[in-house]
Amino acid sequence: MEERSMDTAGLSNLGTIVSLAALLAVLLIVAIVVSLTLPSNSTTSTTSSSTISSSSFPATTTTRAGLSVTQSAADVAACRSDVTDVQTALAAYQATNGVYPAPPADWAAGSYPTNFAPLTDAAPPGPFLKMPPADNRYVILWDRSGRVWVEPPGTFFPTYDAANDGANPATCTRVVR
Repeated sequence: MEERSMDTAGLSNLGTIVSLAALLAVLLIVAIVVSLTLPSNSTTSTTSSSTISSSSFPATTTTRAGLSVTQSAADVAACRSDVTDVQTALAAYQATNGVYPAPPADWAAGSYPTNFAPLTDAAPPGPFLKMPPADNRYVILWDRSGRVWVEPPGTFFPTYDAANDGANPATCTRVVR
């Protein structure tokens, strides 16, 4: 009888199995992140045979300093997703370079997009972030210590604001406009 050895086809099959397992793991992680960032459905109503949630994407009105502002759950989820993207990019930069990047200039409306250059224009293995988050509903800022905070649009605190720490899920709910 001839001994069997791993040939090219066997390695190819093994590679396919490993790739599918990795894809399954990524999909599982994405599903968990999505389930954590979406609001819970506290109110449901039944129409025919399907269940429709009335709180999946509600528009809420928040009053701050006498101003009435409407925000949707989608805007809050986008904020949380952008915060996670920036935190991940900072962690990848730090893992590659041993330190967190410093924003090139003080945070201001004019420097907002260019301050993301260490993350968006990094040499391989970068870039670590595809593009800076938009600043029309919220502003995401970070410092050389890797701390991320979120401010209302048009607000650019030059130093870390612990009250608006990006790790706090309530921050996006509070500052999104």
